[in-house]
Amino acid sequence: MNLPSLFIPVFYTLLQLLFLMALGFYLARYRGWDRQFFKPLSRFIVKIALPLYFFVRVSRTDIVDVKRGMLLPLVALILTLLGILISSLIFSFIKIPKTDKRAAIGLSSFGNSGYIPITLIEIFPLTLPLVTELFNVQVSILYVGTYLLAQSPLLWSVGNFLVSGSGERIKPRDFISAPLLGILAGLLVVVFNIQGPLFNPRLPFLHIYRALERLSQVTLPMIMLSLGSMIANLSHFEGKSLSKKGRELARTALTISGIRFVIFPAIFLIAYFTFLRQYMRDPVMLWVIFLEMHIPPATNLSVMAQQAGVNEDSVSFSLLFTYLAYLILLPLYLMVFLNLPGILG
Repeated sequence: MNLPSLFIPVFYTLLQLLFLMALGFYLARYRGWDRQFFKPLSRFIVKIALPLYFFVRVSRTDIVDVKRGMLLPLVALILTLLGILISSLIFSFIKIPKTDKRAAIGLSSFGNSGYIPITLIEIFPLTLPLVTELFNVQVSILYVGTYLLAQSPLLWSVGNFLVSGSGERIKPRDFISAPLLGILAGLLVVVFNIQGPLFNPRLPFLHIYRALERLSQVTLPMIMLSLGSMIANLSHFEGKSLSKKGRELARTALTISGIRFVIFPAIFLIAYFTFLRQYMRDPVMLWVIFLEMHIPPATNLSVMAQQAGVNEDSVSFSLLFTYLAYLILLPLYLMVFLNLPGILG
């Protein structure tokens, strides 16, 4: 597929993301919809909507796909460790305060592995049907879920430890999150073959399931609205001169962008041409790995910094900078991926 034929569908996909994020940004920044509205909305997304989203979609998958997807937690662990090692090495040469350095390592190592990939996966059927034909939507979402089995606990434990800079020990409960429980519940339905009674129209379970499914359908628009509002609240830098602190923030954000948008994509290409292309026979898994290696940092890191009351400026500025860069780079990444030899056959 040539680049001109890809550009318009990719642009339309990006336009949907931009519109929803821009709406959230506009409401939070200019219409007075402050954190008193968006904070409960974010809590609803994380605690209820996203777990239900994963439950209803993972529970519809096949046991064969679940077994294949169990490779993704290992991939998540490897990529996280790789991010920590690379960023620790790079930031050892950059002179910034120790607490900012730890936060930068967290931002470089943990991507937005849930919100961004599932939104792209859901939107592409409308703008680029060929992607849907090649990379089954239901299985893609399952694989994102199995990836999060490792990434989510690591984010809320190790990521929180790095960004908060509190020096507190990681607690066992840090490894448990509501989306993780939703994924596990969906996997249990498949593994223990509960799909028969769950989807039997003569039993009440199917009708409860459909109610949960309808509720989960609003998850993705709410996620993008919430992300837009978070970006609006992250803008703390208007009217400030480029002081020493400002230069440190800019240098940190540029370095994080280099790790997430240059080094990780380069590693993906090297891995693809050395062994993934030859040995990975599942195109959907390759698609999900691509998405996970081409994303900005996790926005939840901002929540962790705010709760701890440390590194807020550093985390906020880096997130704002990387998300703006991602909106520009996303079409390029997608076009490069779909033009790799062997992807489209």
